[in-house]
Amino acid sequence: MRSLPCFLILLSACSPLLFSQSPVKETYDELRAAYAEMTVDDVRAMPYVTKVIEKAKGENATTVLLEGYREARQFDLPHKLAYADSALMASLRYGTADDISKDYLSKGIVYYFYQKKYRFALYHYLKAYSYAKNTKDLYHLHKIVYHLGVVKAHLGYYEEALRHFSDCATYYGSVHLKIQHANERYNYKRAYLNSLHQQVVMHRYLHHFDKSERLIATGIALSRADADFTLEHAYFLKCRGIAKFRNGDYALAVADLEQALPEILQRNDFAWAAVLYYYLGQILDARQDFEGAQVYYRKIDSIFDRRQFIPTEVYGSYQHLIGYYQDRDVSRQLYYSHQLLRAEGLLLSDYPYLSEQLHQSYDLKLLHDEKEALSYSWQRSVRIAFLIALAIFSFLLLSVFRYVRARGISRSYNEPDDSIEMDCADEGAGDGGGCRKSFLSSETAQEISKKLDRFERENMFTKKGITEHSVARQLDTNAHYLSVYVNEIKGMSFTTYLATLRIRYITHLLSSETKYLNYTIKALAEECGIRSRQHFSKLFFEINGMRVGDFIRWRKGGER
Repeated sequence: MRSLPCFLILLSACSPLLFSQSPVKETYDELRAAYAEMTVDDVRAMPYVTKVIEKAKGENATTVLLEGYREARQFDLPHKLAYADSALMASLRYGTADDISKDYLSKGIVYYFYQKKYRFALYHYLKAYSYAKNTKDLYHLHKIVYHLGVVKAHLGYYEEALRHFSDCATYYGSVHLKIQHANERYNYKRAYLNSLHQQVVMHRYLHHFDKSERLIATGIALSRADADFTLEHAYFLKCRGIAKFRNGDYALAVADLEQALPEILQRNDFAWAAVLYYYLGQILDARQDFEGAQVYYRKIDSIFDRRQFIPTEVYGSYQHLIGYYQDRDVSRQLYYSHQLLRAEGLLLSDYPYLSEQLHQSYDLKLLHDEKEALSYSWQRSVRIAFLIALAIFSFLLLSVFRYVRARGISRSYNEPDDSIEMDCADEGAGDGGGCRKSFLSSETAQEISKKLDRFERENMFTKKGITEHSVARQLDTNAHYLSVYVNEIKGMSFTTYLATLRIRYITHLLSSETKYLNYTIKALAEECGIRSRQHFSKLFFEINGMRVGDFIRWRKGGER
């Protein structure tokens, strides 16, 4: 019995060694493995992500800390913007220019996708672009281009936006099939499908329905039966459903739209959800089920109330609601009229291009007359009418300016004088009279002048790819003498001289031959020897002082 107390004393003394455990320190890889398979906005990841952030702070691991903030931005839906800001601050403090650019872009995407605050989004996209000017990361650079295209589409510049999305689709589509690493291949394919989807939408807005439907078929084929791209597949189903509705295939349209809706709702994409509700309501309207249609239109109003955002495509839902309640419920009619005015206010402030479409679809004068009959405040009507009048006056003023500018350009290119700047060679270079003094001999200057005269007269400058050296060889002269002549006698560099000749040439054709007014911008550029459509547009504006599209529209108006 005496041994028992001794055993208990010994056990008591050793128990700290036997039962104490040092805290287990989880590695970054172990923590991240817990949420490696979780999807975007899955807040279950946050306990582990928080541990990564705290561990990185304690160890002063700045690279891991930055990645931790980015992961928190990905998973923590309620605090997404706060973590986006933390990631950006960490990049500005610890990161490279590429890091800073990526986190500006990501913060802009949060503003765009989750809040539809386009002005804030655009600010961050442009900051991202400014930091990415020297980047070698073409994936990221095209991602910025894509999101700038989204903003342009929002503002109604559909053709410009389409060029953004087409460029992105071309890049991502050509690269994703060549990549071996699974995660990187997924990112490229996803970017390609999103670019393809935006192309579909832009073609539909531009009424290029055949092109839109061909791209829909491509997108559905690439995303079908692939668990990684269920959201992208839903986007293409949405587009196909809208196309079926437009073609009058209501049953097939409903099937596609209803199949797309759950995935889009799960991803919290309320803007496209509103579009789905709109077309489901349109189908019921077409089937004379007006009461059922109002259910979907009211869902759109709920989105507008919660998000303070209404996609341009669905503003017609308020027209249907106002018309439906006109003889049924005056208070509801008044409410939806008020909502439409709120929508109009947003459009006037955030949609400088598209607000005109709202006026065309639902006449403001009629709306204000109804509001007055329903005892709504006349002061608000006066303010909005004043804003509209101011917008119309500004538009007319701009139109007059463009008309005068275009008329002056057209008249100048129809006059016989084809000279560029002042050419003094025929009078003897350097003999006073306001001409530049040349270091070339009079004989050399006159020889080059004659050769350049033939160069201009025979439109040799319209050949693509020509350079100062190739022109010198073609004219059988010295490239240095040619450069000196153009700089000193014509008062410009050879590059500017060549660009001026080309733009003057194509402007003359646009002013004198109507067939060129139907050419595409690319065809016009090729006609005068310029390879790039974008470079041609830039040169036309710099030399003529107005955009080529505006000039063509003015000329077409003059022909009518």
